[in-house]
Amino acid sequence: MATEEILVIGAGVVGASVAYHLTQLGHDRVTVLDARRRTVLPGSTGLAPGFVGQLSATSELAALARDSVATYRALSESGPTAAFWQVGCLEIATTPARMEQAHRDVEHGRHLGIEARVVDAAEAVALAPALVDAEHALGALHISSDGAADPAALTHALVDAAERGGARFRFNTPVLALETEGSRIVGVRAGKDGKLRRANQVVLATGIWGPVLAADAGVRLPMVDVQHPYLFTAELPELDDTPIDAPIVRYPDQAVYTRRHGRRYGLGSYAHAPLPLAPSPTLTSAELPFRETDFGTAITEATALVPAFREAPLERRLNGVFALTPDEIPLAGPAAEVAGLWFAEASWVTHAGGIGRQIANMLLKTGNLLVDPERLAPGRFATWSDEEIRATALGHYQGIYDVH
Repeated sequence: MATEEILVIGAGVVGASVAYHLTQLGHDRVTVLDARRRTVLPGSTGLAPGFVGQLSATSELAALARDSVATYRALSESGPTAAFWQVGCLEIATTPARMEQAHRDVEHGRHLGIEARVVDAAEAVALAPALVDAEHALGALHISSDGAADPAALTHALVDAAERGGARFRFNTPVLALETEGSRIVGVRAGKDGKLRRANQVVLATGIWGPVLAADAGVRLPMVDVQHPYLFTAELPELDDTPIDAPIVRYPDQAVYTRRHGRRYGLGSYAHAPLPLAPSPTLTSAELPFRETDFGTAITEATALVPAFREAPLERRLNGVFALTPDEIPLAGPAAEVAGLWFAEASWVTHAGGIGRQIANMLLKTGNLLVDPERLAPGRFATWSDEEIRATALGHYQGIYDVH
């Protein structure tokens, strides 16, 4: 039986990025398996708002995000359809303390290689008049090199580019279990018949479903799935099909973020109690029912803050699930317990390009790493209890806003 040298499980933005970067390095013995149809993205990728912000409290996240921007720009410039727009980001200061923080962030960004500047309220409003609250804005941090992605288009671009490089994608092929012999992985059982597909290296990039599959191999993934609201206005007559033409806008003190999506505006909020979700193999989508009792207050306050949402009729309300870790840094690297098993988990669109490059370089032992592998090691919380992992990750839910 033929052996695939590298098997990637999950064809969302992270798994597609891993395959893409492997082929960019000249490695074409890559197969990606996913239960989804080629044109559908039922995981977190398909629900992501597409914000790509580079400034972070940690140098690791900043390095991954900067590399993601470079990857997404290259794809958009070389592909037939744009999937990333470098429109910049505004972090609105509504208090004197946040203005002081903005000036510190300029210095912090300089140390990370990210150019930022502080603008006054008038310039902030001029840059994004529909999204900046002129009555409360004192000024803003402006990062011109940040951008916004269309996560679905971006994922399709990564898949297409990886396929041109020799990677094989097998859609409609659910992975049922990881197959191990002793302390080494030998492949996965996939498809309706549970056929064994052998591989020397298996990369798990299944997002919120990661802990379920990892448990098959006796590995605990230290991540917590959480629910998160995002909503859209109805299509507005003053907007056309231009995907985005102004910076993405964040209100750090209110934990609100917003952007244009073509003929609509979108908005999300972290200003609610964290809502964890236990992953289940029977869960087929990262979108859950939107409950007013969970998100209503946060959404009411957010829509009152952002000018475009004060009068516009609201339309689609999303409750999307994504994964958090106790330190808000992805889990990327080999499993300590099972040889040949790798993880590319708990990564957002913001960092997926960089995570794909990091994993590809680690698998192929090129030595060209973006981040110290120990900082991403999936086993870095091995001594933590399940309760410590859960409590710490959920405790960072609102605080994650200042890290990403």
